Amino acid sequence: MNKPVTHWVWIGFLTMILLAGCAFSSPQITYYSLYAPSQTAALATIPATSSLAVSVGPVVIPDILKQTQIASGGADGRYRLSEYHRWSGELDRDFARAVAEQLARDLGTEQVALFPWDQHFTPTCRVLIDVLSMGGAPGEEATLAVRWSLVDPQGQKPAQIRRSDLRETPSAAGYTAWVAAQQRNIAKLGQEIAGEVQRFAKP
Repeated sequence: MNKPVTHWVWIGFLTMILLAGCAFSSPQITYYSLYAPSQTAALATIPATSSLAVSVGPVVIPDILKQTQIASGGADGRYRLSEYHRWSGELDRDFARAVAEQLARDLGTEQVALFPWDQHFTPTCRVLIDVLSMGGAPGEEATLAVRWSLVDPQGQKPAQIRRSDLRETPSAAGYTAWVAAQQRNIAKLGQEIAGEVQRFAKP
C-alpha cells in the first residue's frame, strides 16, 4: 500500500532538486576588450598624410590587472575582481592596440606597429607605456594613470617622459559602461601622445 506514496515522494524530491539547480545556475560570463574597432572604423577612409613610423610598446601593467577577471577599485590599493566580467584577451596587447589605432588616426599614418615589430619595420619614434593604475568603480568613475616615454631609436634625441592621469564618468551602471569609459580614457591618452610625437619627431 505504501509503494504508490513512496513513488510520488521520490518524484517530488527529484523535482525539487531540478528546480534548485535552475535557481542556482551560474550567471553568464561576459567578455570585454579595451580595443573597440567600431571607434576606429573611420581610419579606412582617412588618407595617410605623414611619413612618421611609430612603434607602441611594450605596455607594462600591474600584476593585478593581468587577471582574466576585470579588476575595479584600486584607490586605496585594494581591487575587486569580477567573476562574471572578464577580459577577452591579453590586456597589455589590447591596450597597445587601442593606443596604436588612436595614433594612426591623429598622426595620419598607417605606419604604426606593436612591439615586437617586424624586422623590416623601422620606427622613427618609439612609445613606451607603463600603466600605473586602472580602476574606479562601475557606475561611478573610470580612472587611468599612465607614465609613458618617447624614445628616438637612433639615439639622437633624449627620451621624453610624461605622465597622464585620466578619468571618465560611465554613462550608466555596470561593467559595459565602465569599459567604454576606459576606452575613452585610452583615446584621450592616445591624443596626448600624438601631440607630443609630432613635436618630438620634428628635425
